[in-house]
Amino acid sequence: MTTLSEYFVKMAGILPTLAEIETTLLEDGFSNKVYLIHWHQIPRLVLRIPSSDASAFGIDRSSENAVLLAAVRAGISPPVLWHDDQGAFACQFVSQPSLDWAVFHQDKEIPRLAQALVQVHSLPMGQHHYDVFDVIEHYLAGILFHCGDNASLLVEYDYLSALFRQLTPPDVFLAPVLCHNDLNPKNILMDSEQLWLIDWEYAGVGDPLFDLAVVVKSHNLDARQTTLLLHSYRSDLPEVESLKAIQTYVKAYGLREMAWLLLKHLVTPEEALLRQHYDEFKATPGLNPFHEKGLARLIK
Repeated sequence: MTTLSEYFVKMAGILPTLAEIETTLLEDGFSNKVYLIHWHQIPRLVLRIPSSDASAFGIDRSSENAVLLAAVRAGISPPVLWHDDQGAFACQFVSQPSLDWAVFHQDKEIPRLAQALVQVHSLPMGQHHYDVFDVIEHYLAGILFHCGDNASLLVEYDYLSALFRQLTPPDVFLAPVLCHNDLNPKNILMDSEQLWLIDWEYAGVGDPLFDLAVVVKSHNLDARQTTLLLHSYRSDLPEVESLKAIQTYVKAYGLREMAWLLLKHLVTPEEALLRQHYDEFKATPGLNPFHEKGLARLIK
């Protein structure tokens, strides 16, 4: 495992002397570690150090780097000053904060989110494809592989598999585009002036309506705001068919998140909180869209 000081050696061209550098762990996440690097008491850089289990989650680091740099050139992601081939990178610190998981958007903010999606979907597509149904199937296979003969884990595998069988992929009537695929509130840095998009790990070519569904679900949009997001994104889309597809993708997104949490728990059992987060997600109607109340705000 590469240590933080070893990363600093690799980044020597953009850093002052090591004695001047101070670091703050911003996020010791389940996927990555994120550090704020500052010197002379001024925040300068954000260093993202990825986890080492990319293959288990279908992450292509080469594709991620290409999309990240394209997003920087398009002005929708903070400037990247250094990166390596394993998914580590240092970007310029920006003052805009990430959004809260309990975010409540005013209507005037919805067109800004829609415009951000338009910008994402205008990026070069590349070769990496992303279909949430294929991803869920991959996660389920990983869960089964790691379950062994653990009865309680096999129960959870059966539960997730049963949910997956309930889903039918929606009809795709839009041309495939480069999608972010994980624009939850923590991956949007936003204030009244500027909006940045970060964390392009799951970017790939797919159905743009899945990106809209992730925003709908993770940003807590109600039915009216969902329609506003759709119309702000593209006013010419068939409303009934598009909203139906978004509702299906909302369920697929929720299932993906549950499967991700359980698989991550199995891949990195030392992260004790992962199983707790999985259980909480599963039991919470506001998170698990397969609860009877899960889609109520979308269909009222």
